[in-house]
Amino acid sequence: MTINEKKIWGIHSWDDSYFLKNNLIGIGWPLMGDISLIENNRDKFKEKFNEVYPNNKKGRINLGVGMLYRFLYEVQIGDYIILPSKADRMINIGVIESDYYYESKQEEYVQQRKVKWI
Repeated sequence: MTINEKKIWGIHSWDDSYFLKNNLIGIGWPLMGDISLIENNRDKFKEKFNEVYPNNKKGRINLGVGMLYRFLYEVQIGDYIILPSKADRMINIGVIESDYYYESKQEEYVQQRKVKWI
C-alpha cells in the first residue's frame, strides 16, 4: 500500500481514554451485534438496523448504516485515524493495525479495530 492509497479517518468518542489506553478504536450500535455477519450490502445493513433500532428516522438510519458499513468494509490496515480528545484537547493520531472484530464484552463500543497511536 502506498501513501497515496491510505485514507485518513476521524472518530469521536465519549471515552477517548479507553481508546488510547487500549490501543483501539470502536463504534457503538451494540444491538447490531457482530456486523461482519451481515451480507456485504448496504440494504442488508439497513434491514438489520431497522430491525434492531425501529424508531429511528431516515437520516439517523442512513448515518448509522454508513458508519457501520465503512468501519467494516472501507477502513483498512495502514490507514490513519484522528481522535480529538475531549479531556485534554489533544489531537491523537494513529495507524489502523487490525481488521474489524466484534467485542461482545463491551457495553458500548462493540465494533472495534486495533490502533497504534503515534
